[in-house]
Amino acid sequence: MDQYSAEKGLAIFYPLIILLSFICTVCSTVLWNHWKYVLDLCPETNCGCFLYGRSTYSTYEGGHIAYCHFAAYGMVFPIIFSLIFGSYHVYRVCMGKGKPRTGTATVRQRSCEVVVVTTEAEMLYNEISPNYWKPATVVSCFMLLYMLVYSSIYTDGFETSCKQYRETVLKQIQGFGNIVPVIKGRLSCAAIFDFMDYLEKEIVTWDRRRYGRINSAACFYITLVGAWMIVFSWLIITVINIIQLRRSRALRV
Repeated sequence: MDQYSAEKGLAIFYPLIILLSFICTVCSTVLWNHWKYVLDLCPETNCGCFLYGRSTYSTYEGGHIAYCHFAAYGMVFPIIFSLIFGSYHVYRVCMGKGKPRTGTATVRQRSCEVVVVTTEAEMLYNEISPNYWKPATVVSCFMLLYMLVYSSIYTDGFETSCKQYRETVLKQIQGFGNIVPVIKGRLSCAAIFDFMDYLEKEIVTWDRRRYGRINSAACFYITLVGAWMIVFSWLIITVINIIQLRRSRALRV
């Protein structure tokens, strides 16, 4: 993989990470703001988060608010680093030179004969300093691990809330008999969170009244898929940076 091809790949994946991070942030924030008063039923702590919810004897409580802070604001680092590196590579790919181009040259000989010569040559590409790839590789490795932690926490919190709300659904519909294995084993988490949208009682406060409902399952899954797509994108970026780091090893002084 030459440097021009590597930068073309980076110019695609960095903007993709920015877009996915923005979508994940919006969906997480919508979920958080929609459920933070309804699920905050803990007497001593703020537990209005949609992640890591738990079913109690009579209610369904949310997880600690710190999980929602991490879900909503955790995408700041991917956006910042992707914006910095992505702007650089997009500019170089769009403004740089690297494709073979055909040109003509006119040569006038002493006999006054004009000879037109057609040549095809590859324009010299303004290569990046070999020392650039080391910090870029370190940052991409860090962001890969960071997003792996983020996605794992979100996935675990999502599955925990889904499992716990299955118990709440059984209590609210007073299910027994064959309905129990259906609720616990057959229905998808999307269906369970549809129950949550329509069955969970809303606590309406005087300062912030909520009207209508949202599709909580859609927000959950969009954030979940987007987070793992960001992990995959950082993995590809890390591989590209490592290849270019090894390729430029002989040029570093």
